Amino acid sequence: MRHEKQDSKPNMTPLLDSSHKTTDKMMGQDQSAMPSLSAIILAGGEGRRMDGLDKGLVLYQDKPLVQWVKEALPSAVEQIIISCNRHPQDYAKFGQTIHDLPSEFTYGGALAGILAALPLCQHDWVIITPCDLIYYPTDFAQLAWTALSTHLQQNTQAAKIAVAHDGERRQNLCLLIHKSEIATLADALKTSRAVHDWLDARQALDIPWANVQAFLNINDQKQLAALKP
Repeated sequence: MRHEKQDSKPNMTPLLDSSHKTTDKMMGQDQSAMPSLSAIILAGGEGRRMDGLDKGLVLYQDKPLVQWVKEALPSAVEQIIISCNRHPQDYAKFGQTIHDLPSEFTYGGALAGILAALPLCQHDWVIITPCDLIYYPTDFAQLAWTALSTHLQQNTQAAKIAVAHDGERRQNLCLLIHKSEIATLADALKTSRAVHDWLDARQALDIPWANVQAFLNINDQKQLAALKP
């Protein structure tokens, strides 16, 4: 699955590094605890740059890439759904699986994968990540929840979507969203399969994350082999 990245800096919250631990005191307000979450791991790509291999199942240090992502998810995650178009029996070891929407949307991209998976989510709030972010930022969900809660208090009509931003690029597939955004997803898919178009239209809240390494995605086997343990 091709990762969508975009130069964009709207709706930015103050820059924080990856070691930041969000607390009520630091945010200067009484924030309720982050709710239980569902997680969608996107693994529905064709693996073209991986010589046709199913990327999420490719091994790094004897573990499938999808397992690295699963193990980095925050403790608030109580349900994992994996959007995949191949090898569902293998992905089922790591979570519930779902295929892209029927026929015309097979390999339809991340937006189609998210739309197919959202109805299965048991919790209102959902984090979304690609299957190959082996350094997935565990604290992103808490930071995004705190910032988005404040944003929605100040802007009651704002979209319930937060997206990571590494200071240079918006990481369009690293998200915290509310299930109610499913209708806007369906509408967006009628005109574009690009996640960034949907995020632009919804004016998603950017969440700065200074550690670019957190969003290192594995594009091919040569890159994977070059990674240091």
